[in-house]
Amino acid sequence: MMDEALPACPFPMPRDDAHRLDLPPEYRRLREEAPVCRVRTSAGDDAWVVSRYEDVRAALRDQRLSSRVAHPGYPKLFFPEPAPPGAFVQSDPPEHTRYRRMVIGQFTRKRAEDVRPYLQELVDARIDAMLAMDPPVDLVTEYAKEVPLSVICKLLGVPYRDRVAFGRWVNKLNEPTANPSVNKGAASSLFQYLRRLVTAKAKHPTDDLLGWLAGEHLAKGEITREEITAMAMMLLSAGYDTSASAISLSVMALLENPDEFARLRDDPDLINSAVEELLRHQNIMQWGVGRVAAEDVEIAGQRIPAGDGVILLLPSADRDDAAHPDADRLDITRETGISMSFGHGMHSCVGKFLTRVEMQVAIGTLVRRVPTLRLAKPPHELSYRDAAITYSVRELPVTW
Repeated sequence: MMDEALPACPFPMPRDDAHRLDLPPEYRRLREEAPVCRVRTSAGDDAWVVSRYEDVRAALRDQRLSSRVAHPGYPKLFFPEPAPPGAFVQSDPPEHTRYRRMVIGQFTRKRAEDVRPYLQELVDARIDAMLAMDPPVDLVTEYAKEVPLSVICKLLGVPYRDRVAFGRWVNKLNEPTANPSVNKGAASSLFQYLRRLVTAKAKHPTDDLLGWLAGEHLAKGEITREEITAMAMMLLSAGYDTSASAISLSVMALLENPDEFARLRDDPDLINSAVEELLRHQNIMQWGVGRVAAEDVEIAGQRIPAGDGVILLLPSADRDDAAHPDADRLDITRETGISMSFGHGMHSCVGKFLTRVEMQVAIGTLVRRVPTLRLAKPPHELSYRDAAITYSVRELPVTW
């Protein structure tokens, strides 16, 4: 393990209360002075933090850095307990490869585009409902959460009658709380619900992801009911909470940068580049992703012994001036570099095309239909998700 003679700084690192859309100031110092730095996390892990763009990108491709949560030394800050088989984001090849191949065909660019008309109807209906309310309206509750929740329910094949209870469990699952039993209770309820749903779809396959997995792979003995359920839990967490957080922070970033809001309002064709820039500028994975060295590895000249935990600091990489000049500035016409918002390499997010379409429709339509949108409360008075893996604002009261 690590050389205890070297001091380890605490992690996560705090943000500046006056600039909550910016990263912790310490990240810049890390990039400039200590690109591979020892830390001790709030969960008690000793790990190495990697902060520069090129180093993070290379590490994401390095198969000597394991994603297997059960591997000794993996930072428990991210996953205190290993997930059951099927949650392939927490595994390595060949398990990761087998599971990912089963679902990747359901997340192609074409399939994401096929969802666009449904998304447009959904977004317009949510905006109609918002405009019928007396402002201020909480954009997080009424819009940013509702859109991806409806999408993930449609994707998995959750019956409409179950969506209220389903949404309640999902929100409890992803929201940090002082009482862990709340999160565990929601996780248990969701797992049992999804397990029953998979059983029903195995008997009567439906035209959705769970129906396809049950009819195509479970029926052939290629996967178990429990593996499909664990996969659904993983996709649910990744596909709902991340999208809701990204939409919330993106809208807030535009409202805090009125010149960029105006550029998008005046030229709707900028929406694709705007979404890419917003994903980069507001990378919601505030602690990055965890890995563990399966064998000795060298990163930026620093030897990392086998068994040591590694934290790849994706948001810091996305604010690296070497990759994105003047990286702290939001510029919706930026053309430099590829962001780390969806990771890189074999573990890159399977839902990246769908998330992009969600954001293009949700943000583009909101700016077009509510051109006078503005915050109804000063940013410093808002509450933020500092203790969550995915960073976001808890509430976003807006008026128009």
